[in-house]
Amino acid sequence: MDSASEPKFGQKKRKASSSATFVWARDGNHESATEHAAYLLQMSDVPPAKLIPEDDGTYEYVYVRWCSTGTISRIRKKYISSEALSPRRCRRAAAAATTTTQKAPKSNGRLSLTKKQRQHWRDQQQKDRRNEEERGETICQDNQVQKRQKSGNENESNSVEHVCSIGIRSSQIGSISVLPCNPLEERRKYTLKQNQDKEKDEVTLRSRYSTSTLPYSPLIQKSGVSLETDPHLEQQTDNKQKDDTAMQSTTTISVLPCNKVVQEKDVSIETKHRVEQQNAKAGHSYTYRSSAYVQHLAEACNIIMTDARWCTLKQAGNSSREVSLFSWEEGDDLSAVKAFMSLYEDKTKDEAVKQNNIEDDIERSMNLYSRIYHRKGPWLDLADLYIRYYAPKVSNNTEMETERSKLSFSNHQAALQSLFVDVVRLQSMGLVRSFDSEYECGTVAGQVTMSQSGGGGMKRGVILSAEERREVLRMLGGGKSPKSAAVTQSDCTNEVLAQMQSQKTLISAFAATKKKKASLLPVRKHVDKVLLRKLANKVVSLTKSKEGQVYTPKKAEVDMALKMIESEWRDATRDSPMHQHQSTLVSTIRLREAPLQTLRRVMRLFLCAGGGPGSMRGDGTNGWRSCLSEGDWHKVEYPGLNSRFGLEAYPLQKYFVATPEQTSFTRVFQTLNEFRLFEIGAELRSSIDQAIDAYETEKMISRRNQKSTDKDQPHVVSVVDVFHLLTKDGRCKFVRKVLTCLDDPNNELELLALRDKIEDDIQQLNTITDSLTENESLILVTSIVCRWVLRFRLGSSFSLSLRSRPWLRHLSFDAVLTYITWDAVPFLEKRDMYVMASSSLMMILFGAEVQSLCSGIPAFLSSQLRSCQYMQYLLPRRNRGKAIERLLIDLTHAHRKAQKKEQSNKTTPLDLSPIQGFCRLLLGSTSASCSIPFSSIRNLARRLKAPLIKTMDGISNDEMKLLKIRLDNASSSDEIESCSGYRDWSPETDVAVANAISNDRDELGKRCAFVGWESNDNDSRPETTRSLNVEELALEMYHSARLPNTNDKNSSSNVPKGNWEGWHNEGGHARKLFRIIFLQTILEFASVDDPTIFLSPYQHSPHDLHVGFQKVESDNHDRITFSLIHGFYERRRDGVETFLSKLSHQTDQSMCDLVYDSVKARWDSHANDESRMKDVNLLGDVAELRTLSMIAAGLGGRALSSMFRALAFDYRHYSGGLPDLLLARARYHQTCTSGDNEDTQFVDLGEWIGEAFCKDYVEEENLNRSIRMLADKDDDFLGCSKNVDSGQNKFSSKKKRQKISVLPTFPSKLHLVHHEKQVVVDCMFIEVKSANDRLDARQEDWLNIIDMCAGARVCKFGSKKQSK
Repeated sequence: MDSASEPKFGQKKRKASSSATFVWARDGNHESATEHAAYLLQMSDVPPAKLIPEDDGTYEYVYVRWCSTGTISRIRKKYISSEALSPRRCRRAAAAATTTTQKAPKSNGRLSLTKKQRQHWRDQQQKDRRNEEERGETICQDNQVQKRQKSGNENESNSVEHVCSIGIRSSQIGSISVLPCNPLEERRKYTLKQNQDKEKDEVTLRSRYSTSTLPYSPLIQKSGVSLETDPHLEQQTDNKQKDDTAMQSTTTISVLPCNKVVQEKDVSIETKHRVEQQNAKAGHSYTYRSSAYVQHLAEACNIIMTDARWCTLKQAGNSSREVSLFSWEEGDDLSAVKAFMSLYEDKTKDEAVKQNNIEDDIERSMNLYSRIYHRKGPWLDLADLYIRYYAPKVSNNTEMETERSKLSFSNHQAALQSLFVDVVRLQSMGLVRSFDSEYECGTVAGQVTMSQSGGGGMKRGVILSAEERREVLRMLGGGKSPKSAAVTQSDCTNEVLAQMQSQKTLISAFAATKKKKASLLPVRKHVDKVLLRKLANKVVSLTKSKEGQVYTPKKAEVDMALKMIESEWRDATRDSPMHQHQSTLVSTIRLREAPLQTLRRVMRLFLCAGGGPGSMRGDGTNGWRSCLSEGDWHKVEYPGLNSRFGLEAYPLQKYFVATPEQTSFTRVFQTLNEFRLFEIGAELRSSIDQAIDAYETEKMISRRNQKSTDKDQPHVVSVVDVFHLLTKDGRCKFVRKVLTCLDDPNNELELLALRDKIEDDIQQLNTITDSLTENESLILVTSIVCRWVLRFRLGSSFSLSLRSRPWLRHLSFDAVLTYITWDAVPFLEKRDMYVMASSSLMMILFGAEVQSLCSGIPAFLSSQLRSCQYMQYLLPRRNRGKAIERLLIDLTHAHRKAQKKEQSNKTTPLDLSPIQGFCRLLLGSTSASCSIPFSSIRNLARRLKAPLIKTMDGISNDEMKLLKIRLDNASSSDEIESCSGYRDWSPETDVAVANAISNDRDELGKRCAFVGWESNDNDSRPETTRSLNVEELALEMYHSARLPNTNDKNSSSNVPKGNWEGWHNEGGHARKLFRIIFLQTILEFASVDDPTIFLSPYQHSPHDLHVGFQKVESDNHDRITFSLIHGFYERRRDGVETFLSKLSHQTDQSMCDLVYDSVKARWDSHANDESRMKDVNLLGDVAELRTLSMIAAGLGGRALSSMFRALAFDYRHYSGGLPDLLLARARYHQTCTSGDNEDTQFVDLGEWIGEAFCKDYVEEENLNRSIRMLADKDDDFLGCSKNVDSGQNKFSSKKKRQKISVLPTFPSKLHLVHHEKQVVVDCMFIEVKSANDRLDARQEDWLNIIDMCAGARVCKFGSKKQSK
């Protein structure tokens, strides 16, 4: 089916013309294509807007109007069914012909009506007459009401205009009775409207009067006049009018799934009028369509399906054409995607356009679908859905008490009918389904999962509780069977399915004697009965329960509720297309697999694209999830949903602009095959993440079982192998699938050669298979397959788009293979497979491999360093530096093992000179190209055992020059010449003595605890507990002036010591200032010239921020030349250096003003306070604005410019490694404090700054100290997490986001004056190390950079024994 004529969900049905022919046709040629009823249209019946120009004439097309949606589509003529019609389809065709020709003259070729159809036609005529009479009475009553109120009503304009002003859509005005202005004119319009309504079928009438959806709260009609139209109506009506209202109290009221039913007797007129006034004042229009759950899905679907970034080229022979990434032609079921696209509210459009485009029929149904999509599932019962989304609000007024005593379900009838109508509508749209067979029903009903909470775990049913399963078993006849009792002893055995298979019915017993396959015992009717009774219990309990009390329903009450539920179901399904084959009430539904899988694929692409190159692994909440298995999609965090709920802020949304032009410069995937490869890589990434997570879980459970006596917890955590890579056939199919996605597929010989190489490495792995777990085997086998597929890809014509846009590596299949191979290296090293680990590292670094090391380091290793420069784009600089360090370690281990096997005399010393030679070669090539950080170069130089300044002599490195990293702090060259080992620059170190508290259980990896110094009575800081960690102990000692050992070298000797206040946030304030001052200014100064830098409105940073500065060797054989990779710093180098130059010359007061103005500009950019409340980062910045201003003044422009340059140079690397502590203090200028005591020279920060230094905050801090152990958060990192490069961050604690309920007051600007005295702010960074800890190379670089312009020290703690 052509994409231009896809069904638009939500459009109203149109009558087919008299010349249309009723046919059955398919909606496409995809796998899930089914035949639907339609009218074959003539060309004259097709609107001009729907006509599509003819193409090359390869296929013959026709136009049809679908009966289910009423939309017109162009399909191929061969899609029309030519088979003989079944009896059901014959009846459907006859009914269609009857509906089409009701108002047309009879034709001789008309099909005869059956008896049932004639009776249906008579009922239709009677209902039309009754509706005509009721409408006539309503008009008369409206005229009477108008005459009564004509004298007392001051505002006579409460008509259609007033209804529209309070948010009612124009399509709903026909179902709302309003005060007519002219009775005769209104009567004439009504008669004309009545004649038109007679031509409509019963489904349209019922959907208009029974299930109409209204925004925010339903309108309660009273005698044909809307209460919301005239709030003074109740005071001016007489008793007769009240009686008429009571007669119409059974009218169905539409129910919002997310809001409770609002009854006329529960809400006063004044209350409703006040709510409407508040909504009108706030500019809100609450509808099902505007739900956050609907809109975030609709937005993602609309961007992926319509934005030019996500269009690509599909090869068709020698030509190619532009297509969408998802289409019906490719077998994608777009039912759910198209439905959400039709509900998308574009913020760029006017409100009037939005209201005119709103359709009522699917909004509530799709709202229900969106809520189910975010649930755990996949199976949900109607009782659960009703309680959560449809049940009316419990009221405690007098009239409600009367209803409780009479057991009236009037307030539940509308809610139940709304639920049933939505379920039936979703079924007719093909979006949900119930059980397909008795076997599926038994499998789901008896399924039990084992939760890991508690000692030995706890059994929990999927849809049935333990009591409900026993009830189903009793109905099956297995309640007292000894066989079933034995089955129950197993933990997770499906008791229901076992009973169905063991017990036989009479008919199946006779069938078995005739050598036929015995059928299963039917169970679906029993499951429906149990769950529907559960729903009835809930309805009765809600009706009879009072506030704070629980009511136990009686059997008669439950039976009465069951009858009401069945009646509402019959009413909801009477006129639906599902009525003929869905007459029984379903109790359990799930989202249909095909549309759900396509929707998840769309959301996965949207989430991964927005995550950027800083998120290349799954953490359980991002988009790297499998769509081939159910998985834990309910745990995924959607940024669009969090943004609408005000849990996350994305201030860079304005930089995302839709690009309608489709060019190669715009497209993310140049061909459709590249997108298919990305989806294969996403499935592999999800499988590896789950396997690593399961492996870590098994280790944790094993350690826990060793310490405890209770060892009932399971040791094995199973993971789904989606591609069956643990089998030989699965690996062969996977390789063939990858090769078919290449632009130039290879022949069978190359496929066999690639498969043989994979199987050879698998044979080496099988030597240690006995000691491998299933998860380890899956990780290692997958890494072997990925390594050889990557090797094969390097020799083929792969896409070179990464060379021009390296920030798109997170959407590259080659980058995914590289990361998987890199993540499997630690598992190979644990198994002493150093040769295979070295081959994996050589592959991801240089595109080469290591076969063996029997004769030392192979000579070809040096020649392979320049074999494939494309590999430099697939890993960031920090990962490449770590990989090179691991390569040298693994080569050393492998070289030692190889020499030990060759040398019979063990006394011969090992020759490691080849390793050092290879290390020196690596250092020279990587340093010149900046392909690894300078911290990794420092580690490579340490292996050469020579001073760093000697090693780097003659070697150029741009990072060292730009960031001004010093190589040594020796005062003379003689001191360096006399050094025989390795030495480099070292920071100033403060040494302190502290003894750790002895622990009875000496646990490995547990942090040391120390005894803190007692605080003074007048100390306003948070009180210390008995035990402190090493960072808290350092804060104590710097505050009490026990540290530093000497004064700062940049300060004079008469500057007092102590009184430092600090934070343990590992550079959190520096990253905040980088975001507030630097990033926003640079993005505005240098425009975003590439549309792929912002792929989503929900990005915390531009994607190129995670591409560090590096160079690639050019293909010039005469001499070595380099070309720069287009990273953040290189693309904006002029703007960055201009800004940093100005920043370095700012005064302390101007730094305070700069921070204040930046935050104030963002505060003013929001339209109102409600918009500000959703900007979580802004609220945090405002809450500590004066503190941030003080820190900026204390660090100064020079220090901040140096730190910002490092972050812009390579944010992925330098966003971590900052010193642990940031200390700050404020003191009066020396000219103002001459002769004063030291205590009076310091400024009281609680009095001057306020915020976190005030006494109220300190008291609250003491209460929450045990809860808030760590202050550093991932919120400070832009586009990545704190442990982004660790590869194993599954068990990192994540704090649940909480929405701030109170808008903070914007503070005043900070002035460096207090009590009319000039204030000077001092800041200092401290890296804290315990006795057995040492500095990381990245930490040394940060201390080196900061120490140039600000204070940076190391605090080293040692024990008394070590000091002696």
